[in-house]
This record gives sequence, C-alpha cells and structure tokens, in this order.
Amino acid sequence: MPPPPDLTDDAISEILLRLPPDEPQWLFRAALVCKPWLRTLSDPAFLRRYRDFHGAPPLLGLINGKVGIEGSVARRFVLTTAVPAFPTPESDDAPYAMPLDYRHDRVLFGMFGGDRYYHVCDPVTGDRHRVPDPDPEIRIWWAARVPNPEFRIWGTSQMLAAVLCAAAGCDHLDCHGGPFCLVHVLTEHTSPPTMWAAMYSSEIGAWRAPVTLNSVPDVAYSRGPLIGDEIYFALREAATIVKYDWANNLLSVIKPQPPAMHGGFALMVMEDHSLGLAGIEDSRLHLWSRRVSLEGIA
Repeated sequence: MPPPPDLTDDAISEILLRLPPDEPQWLFRAALVCKPWLRTLSDPAFLRRYRDFHGAPPLLGLINGKVGIEGSVARRFVLTTAVPAFPTPESDDAPYAMPLDYRHDRVLFGMFGGDRYYHVCDPVTGDRHRVPDPDPEIRIWWAARVPNPEFRIWGTSQMLAAVLCAAAGCDHLDCHGGPFCLVHVLTEHTSPPTMWAAMYSSEIGAWRAPVTLNSVPDVAYSRGPLIGDEIYFALREAATIVKYDWANNLLSVIKPQPPAMHGGFALMVMEDHSLGLAGIEDSRLHLWSRRVSLEGIA
C-alpha cells in the first residue's frame, strides 16, 4: 500500500490555525515538529490570521498586587492556563515590586522600599528595562499606597502610571521589543493640589519636562484607557476626567455630564474608538460615549 500523500502547506496552515490560544504551549510544541511548521507559525501573515480567527486573546494569568498589613506586596503571578510562571522583578536595593500597568505586551512595576524606579518587563521574551525615578521636581510617589510607617509619607500623593508602545506604525498586536514610553500622572497634596504629568521615552532614555494643573483632585486608582496618543484618567471627586496627550505633552481636564451615578463610573474605549463611560444605577448598566465635532467641540 503506498504511503498517504503529504499534507499540503495550505492544509497544515488550516490545522495550525485551529490550535487553541488559551493553551499556548501547543503552539510551541508544534513549532518544534519541523522547520516548515516553524516557518508557518512565525510568519507574520499567519499570526494575523490566527488573531483574526480566534478574536480577543485569552486571559493567561494575572499579577497579584495586593498590599499586606505590614506593607509587604505579594509578587505572585496567578496562572489561569498551563503557561510557565512569570518571575516578577526582585532587587536588593528595592525589595518591593508593585504592579502598576499591563499594556502592549509589557508589564510595568514600581520598585520601592529603598531605591525608587520603574521596571518594564516582557513576560514572553523576558526582556527587562530599568527606568529611573522621574525628575525630583515631580516629588516622591512610591509609598503613596503602602501603609507602612517606615516610609512616613502615607497620603502625600496619589499617582498612576502606564506603559505604552512607541513604535511608529505598530498595530499593537505583537509589540515584543522596540521602543516604549511611560506615562506618569500624580496629584500632590499641596495647597492647592497640583497634578503633574510626565512622559519617559526609551529611545532617548530620559523624562520629558513635566506639565502641571492646579486645584485638581486625586486621580482614581484605575487603568486609564488609551485612544491614539491620548490617555485618560478618572478623578476621585466629581465626574471629572484628566486627558494627557503624551505625544504633545499636554494635560487638560474634561467634565462630562452623564446622569449622576452613585457608584461612580469607569472609563473605557468604545467600538468606534471613542471615549466611553460605564456606570451602574438601580442594577442597570449605563453606557455613554464622547463625540467630538469637526470643530473639536465635545
């Protein structure tokens, strides 16, 4: 009996296309079968088809950022699939790692307990970057959410940070490697309160000069949605949003006027890539979107 005919490249591609994305180890094992399979799995055109076929990527795990009673921070990567454990950064000069953001295939940690700096990690490739503390004029923020008397500055500031891909023309579907930037937004409890925003570029290895706003309440501890070159953060008091245009280094305040929500609202990106608000009232989910006219009026 003659041997069965070899599978065509198209047939192999269709089979590999159906490997489940929530078990990524299958893709790695398939890539080790032979060089033709490896070429198929690493082909950018196949990767785009794979994303389109399976839709939104699955949740592989989460980083536990809970703060203990004594100020210790749990640095545990909680797995939801069989992917290898992701080691969080550890350092003798900054023993605590606080997860701050995950975006564009990178995890952002705030390192504190000694020296203070950012740590940007790629959990897939293992690539890591140490980013220095912002300009001293922005003041120290690192202990603002750690209730440990040792640090002695509880309540002096409230901050948020985000890591963003800075590669020109990137579709942000596979951002491993390449340049990145950090956005740092902080409210300092002066009189009046002052909000600072600054951006760090990995391409030049430096922080841009900060911009400020006066009499602005604390930023709420939540992830800020990114739309184009603008990132948005909600404030703790009143229905107010802060917009930071990191490409042009501009900071501004937006005051939307949705119906009052007793539980506040969350910021989100709508399907048309506009800014959206979500709130719950009387067990009902309410959604609003922000429309901007050709004249720039919202």
